[in-house]
Amino acid sequence: MEIVPSDSALFRSSMDALKEFLPQLQLRISSEGLRINGMDVSHVGFVDYFLGAADCAVLKVPTPCVIGLNSLMLSKTLGSVGAGDRVTLGLKDDKFVVSYKNDKLGKKATYAISTLDISEEALNLPELTYGTSVVAKTSDILGIVKEVGGFGDVLKLRVDEDGFHVSCDGDGGQAQQSLENTEDRDMTLDSDFMEASFGTKYLTTIMKSGAPLSSVTRLDFDGTQPLKASFQFGKESRFVSYLAPKIMD
Repeated sequence: MEIVPSDSALFRSSMDALKEFLPQLQLRISSEGLRINGMDVSHVGFVDYFLGAADCAVLKVPTPCVIGLNSLMLSKTLGSVGAGDRVTLGLKDDKFVVSYKNDKLGKKATYAISTLDISEEALNLPELTYGTSVVAKTSDILGIVKEVGGFGDVLKLRVDEDGFHVSCDGDGGQAQQSLENTEDRDMTLDSDFMEASFGTKYLTTIMKSGAPLSSVTRLDFDGTQPLKASFQFGKESRFVSYLAPKIMD
């Protein structure tokens, strides 16, 4: 087995994002690419990462395989990877081997990570239909989530004819910020308005994790289903996070 991601820096950022949710990773590798998904430790969120074959400079997988790894160890091995480095992933003697080199800088490194025996079955969420969606710059959404989130533990998201609104009513006060439905944003709505509430901590983590991967975020939500935050990158790769809504009194 040999995998060389086309963009080493994006791969490093993806693994950094996953370690925020999953302490252990199941890498499901096939000729289609590399997929990692699972429920976070708090059981309120689900993440789904896919590195497609089109976004690999090399993808040699004689037979599909599943490899268990400690996410923190994998992130550490990739910690010093730069944009100009060539990262190669492989499997040798029950070790997951990560090597990278940069000919211009004359540097190279090799790490061998112990694999884990993880017996969990792959999780797949059913297709969900949502009442509203918001497509906007990741920096815009992350900005208002962080700023409004400083006022409390729960954020209310709302979409109406005036745009996308994030509000918080906490012990220290209230806050609201809005993104209007301008030409560089796309908002759809099946009714007069749609709103739902989500945990500030988890929504902020999702947005921070996706920010290095994509300049654009798509949020789908309504009051009865998990929020879906989608970050597309490369030709066919993605990082998708789901977050259960907060049920308010």
